[in-house]
Amino acid sequence: MYIPDYTEEPFEWYKRMRNELPVARSGNTIHVFRYKDITSVLSNYRIFSSQFRDLLGGEMAEMMNQKTTPSILILDPPLHTTLRNLVSDAFTPATIESYRGRVRKIASGLIKNMKNNEWQDAVTGLSYLLPITVISEMLGVPQSDSDLFRNWSDKLATSLGRGPDIETQFEMADYFYGKIDREGKKDNLISRLSRVEIDGRKLTDREIAGFAILLLVAGNETTTNLITNALLSIYESGGVYSEMVANPDIIPSVVEETLRYRSPVQSTRRYAKVDTELSGIEILKDDILCLYIGSANRDESIFPDGEIFNPHREAKRHIAFGQGIHFCLGAPLARMEAQIALEEFSREIISYDVKIPSPQDRLDSDIMYGFRKMLIKPEFRNM
Repeated sequence: MYIPDYTEEPFEWYKRMRNELPVARSGNTIHVFRYKDITSVLSNYRIFSSQFRDLLGGEMAEMMNQKTTPSILILDPPLHTTLRNLVSDAFTPATIESYRGRVRKIASGLIKNMKNNEWQDAVTGLSYLLPITVISEMLGVPQSDSDLFRNWSDKLATSLGRGPDIETQFEMADYFYGKIDREGKKDNLISRLSRVEIDGRKLTDREIAGFAILLLVAGNETTTNLITNALLSIYESGGVYSEMVANPDIIPSVVEETLRYRSPVQSTRRYAKVDTELSGIEILKDDILCLYIGSANRDESIFPDGEIFNPHREAKRHIAFGQGIHFCLGAPLARMEAQIALEEFSREIISYDVKIPSPQDRLDSDIMYGFRKMLIKPEFRNM
């Protein structure tokens, strides 16, 4: 079966597959394209599991477990529930809201710095620096390590769906072991995770390191791509930006439409724990299911005119942040960062041009959708 590579836009392929082969087998991989099928799989962890380390040979699993336990992304209940409850305290609405002022200050400073050039890279100047600065401060790690983080983050994002990058994960685990703070000497997220306790259960060092890695990669990559994808989608859509400048109240809807239209995470995986079926297609035990979230979010049966970027659409039930027990824990933070970035951008900048990224500028990833570089030319309100 033909599958586009990372340099190609996948959306026409998604549309064709939704219409012709919405559930398609290729070897032991089942490719799933429609909204109802994907949400059905994501909502049924008892049949469709996230615990991919269960499929690894004992030697490989033992090697991967040396320094980190599996993240909550690749765990099923009951362990998933236990770990999620332990870390959820760090992502309460009040905790996220407490970062709002700091996020706005960072975003405003980054956008003002864009006055120094004409054509400049929006990824390096804004989309990447905002979330990496925020997550670094949350974790209590120095911003001077941001280049190191970006290298790690890019490597792990590239490896998603292609097999584990054990060397990079070990390097990151060693780094975060040095930040664990059982005695509460500091006030940051890793320190709080080091001390949190529910019913006598605390996070182990390996669990803390695993969660810190997840936050750094998922929290950084998703929000970086969301902001970049928003700037490109707004630019391509004609009048949306002028409407944003005149009426900032539509910005939350612009963010939600970006999440649907150019989902930062285009696909996710599950495996079948038992023989079953999906829309009449036989699924065998241990089959891998590739779930195309980016296709589900353009499914015409849920989103009429789904190929059009329209912040005013009534249907907003996208699954860019997942579904069910694995709904993204950091979704409120990502939404807040993207909304504030667009608010500050539209407050300072009257209009902007974009050099449409080349295929080689796209992220080298089977799962993430975004760009390593996107040149923009902003026209500031007050030069």
